[in-house]
Amino acid sequence: MFWGFSEALNFVEEYRKLLPPDGQLPVSLNILLFGSGDPRHVLATASKLFQHPQLTVHFYLVEGCIELIARHMLLVAVAFENPTQLSVRGKTDLFLDLFGNTLIRPFSSAYLNSKARVLTNIVTDPDYAERYAPIFDLEALKYKERDQLENVFRFWQNGQTHVFNIARYWDDRLRAQLGERYDHRDGAFDWDLQMRLRENGAKQICPQEYKHWRKTGIAFVFPEYEQSDPNKTFAVGLVCNGNTYQHRGSVGDNTTGPYISFGQRCPEERLMRSKHGVNDFRSTDITERNVHQIVYELEAREPYHFDPRDIHQFGAHQLDMGKALNAHDTRVEQPRAERYDASPLLECTNFKLHFLSVEDVLHLQEGSRFSNHFDAAFVASNYFSFLKDGFAYTWKDEGCLLCFETRQLTTFSKEEITTHAESIKTWAKRNSLQPVTNFSINKPHSTLRYKHQQSATGAMEGCI
Repeated sequence: MFWGFSEALNFVEEYRKLLPPDGQLPVSLNILLFGSGDPRHVLATASKLFQHPQLTVHFYLVEGCIELIARHMLLVAVAFENPTQLSVRGKTDLFLDLFGNTLIRPFSSAYLNSKARVLTNIVTDPDYAERYAPIFDLEALKYKERDQLENVFRFWQNGQTHVFNIARYWDDRLRAQLGERYDHRDGAFDWDLQMRLRENGAKQICPQEYKHWRKTGIAFVFPEYEQSDPNKTFAVGLVCNGNTYQHRGSVGDNTTGPYISFGQRCPEERLMRSKHGVNDFRSTDITERNVHQIVYELEAREPYHFDPRDIHQFGAHQLDMGKALNAHDTRVEQPRAERYDASPLLECTNFKLHFLSVEDVLHLQEGSRFSNHFDAAFVASNYFSFLKDGFAYTWKDEGCLLCFETRQLTTFSKEEITTHAESIKTWAKRNSLQPVTNFSINKPHSTLRYKHQQSATGAMEGCI
């Protein structure tokens, strides 16, 4: 929940790899995201669509929690924010703050307060939505889900009764999980990092950033910023009770972290250098670099050329992160409200993000609404158990790319990772899927790729 456990994929390129050498991309691609947790695939794909002006991409997003749909809308809106409102640098920092930090900067809190009003208008006024955010399609959401989204966005706005003391909730949950080990939590965190995450392949995560996140929930730290306000986008199970709200406190992943989606790989291999187990760059720095590229290319519609001045380099440095804020240190006063509704989101005429109903987690695979519809599908690791035999009817007969997220880059044990991967392979074999992933290569796979092909022409041949 809140983020994924596999790297961001450009689905246009992933699909293109399955085509024969002389094959052409279709005029449109319909891509299903079945519980992706965050918009990493959406943004990684959309940022490269300037290279394919004749191709239209439709993403269909399914999540089992209405608050996750709200977070998707917010994070995509940040990446597509109009340049008259925020610079590329500003959007990058804002995205990282809202994406991975339980406590955020006052500026980020002010943006969230203002953007929540905009998102409310988007879900309640179709004409406004068409003018301000034409990349969103909310037609599949039920009226009660639109009401729930409005409720979520209202909670995100500043208000004396909109209390979300995430610092206390995080610490309480940590104490309950660790029990007697809480007093020796640094050792527990180090064991999870070294013996689980790094052993499983997530080698870019550095000890100081990981331990700080495990203690505080603040994943992305830069010395020029101080996080002090609660990130209300982590609240789930919201129930309005008069002027107050009830919620479930701190939920979701608090052992792996938001470092996998954008923070494990980048085109510049020198940024991933390590000496004696000490990385030159943190996973935070790699995340910053990759998000900066996405935001730049969405705005400029041209390739990004890496500039070392665009990112930080703190892999080998010990930052003075200050004392961890506790429940009493969190800001109480609200920052001044800014307005971020003056300009519409960036246009992308060959891209559309369709938000499906929460009930489609179960009902998507029933009936004929999406029969023979999807060219590609991504299934998150914790949504694999929801798959039914009817899922196959949603794939296009002429070919479909299936991407299954594994538990490789997590704190699960090797036995649990292997068991889950074998379950995927068994399911794929039962549904006559052909493997695309080369399993003979001895390397960790965060995503297992398969193809569905019924056409006699064999149009989708090839192997990654």
